Amino acid sequence: MVMAANSSMFMRPAHEPLVIERAEGPWLYTKDSRRILDAGAGAVVVNIGQGREELAQVAAREMARLNYIVPVWSSAARERLTERLARWTPAGLDRFFFTSGGSEAVEAALKFAIMYQKAKGRPQKHKIISRWFSYHGNTLAALSVGGNLGRRADYEHVLLQWPHIGPPFCYRCPWGKTYPGCGIDCATALEEEIVRQGADSVAAFIAEPMMGATGGAVPPVREYWPKLAEICRRYNILLIADEVMTGFGRTGERFAVDHWKIKPDLLIGGKGLTGGYLPMGMIAVDEKLVEECEQAAADFMFYTYSAHPLACAIADKVLEIMEREHLVERAATLGAQLGAQLKERLSGHPMVGDIRGTGLFWGLEIVRDKGTKVPYAPDLRITSRLVGAALKHGLFVYPTSGMAGAAGGDGVMIAPPFVIGPAEIDYLIGNLHAALDEVHAGI
Repeated sequence: MVMAANSSMFMRPAHEPLVIERAEGPWLYTKDSRRILDAGAGAVVVNIGQGREELAQVAAREMARLNYIVPVWSSAARERLTERLARWTPAGLDRFFFTSGGSEAVEAALKFAIMYQKAKGRPQKHKIISRWFSYHGNTLAALSVGGNLGRRADYEHVLLQWPHIGPPFCYRCPWGKTYPGCGIDCATALEEEIVRQGADSVAAFIAEPMMGATGGAVPPVREYWPKLAEICRRYNILLIADEVMTGFGRTGERFAVDHWKIKPDLLIGGKGLTGGYLPMGMIAVDEKLVEECEQAAADFMFYTYSAHPLACAIADKVLEIMEREHLVERAATLGAQLGAQLKERLSGHPMVGDIRGTGLFWGLEIVRDKGTKVPYAPDLRITSRLVGAALKHGLFVYPTSGMAGAAGGDGVMIAPPFVIGPAEIDYLIGNLHAALDEVHAGI
């Protein structure tokens, strides 16, 4: 008896999932011999492309040498990785804690912020402020700071009741204003919320430098992050940049905060850290903050697989490849070409309300009415239909939804591996246009 592919899934989807047999560069090859351009880099993970033989060799050597050690010990791979990471992260963020993925890393960052405030004699500072239309992971604490209404829905009754503010989302400004005459209310909202909650109760503020899985690749205006940083400093509140999706070159800089020359107190990474070759996440923390916790004899417990030797070796090699092949610079150059062509060839489509992004991090918001920005009704499942139509045309784009709040909102992200070229960009846009036409014709 041949089992269906979805029999292996925990929550079985309504449709038969793709079975991917192998992958090479930006291309996926299915069990039924189809070739698909992975324009979502999986879940915005695969930056250096798939099928790199030198990573297989690194894995074989490391596994033969060292399988596992408790995370309070170190390894040669860990030492190499931390030395390299210190050259990647903003200056001063040179203490690194490793996890098995982004959600764990967010959890670790939140715990560190609360622990730090307690170590400083401020245990009452335990609240975390975050933003609506954000996504920070899938643990209960990460969902508590997350602002994706759909992903919070089944757990609202048990989530931590931490405060949220509106996002820097010019296309759907929560204040109904227009930049630049808006006073940057999206930033001043943080100070207003700090005052409302009481500054002596707030430990940290966490945000994605550019909104990802919910907003769909939304860069803020240039004044936003510098203003946030100043507010946090003034109130002794830690600034946490969640770069799980935007980090390691995705936006055309090593980290998205580099666009504004901002140094957060904590930076969270994952996804592109290992390029999908192994699960891994991290937090990079200002060394002074860690030293103050050490002096207070605070205890920060590791995860079982923190700093796993094989994951460290793979991450170090991925970053070496990024440096050697100048892939961050490539993401910036090709990203500018991709963005220009997306706007030129797709902005006139009747379903495309907005095209935004930078580097190889772009989003298309789909609307029913371009003038009013009214989204399609959620029960039409437009995002799902568009992803399905694109797959039929040999293209995968990453789904994103919820940017219109209670009204829903549909969109896709275009965030391909950094190894694509002009031919793949042309293929991507042509087939995405065909998928949009197919969905529009069927509504």
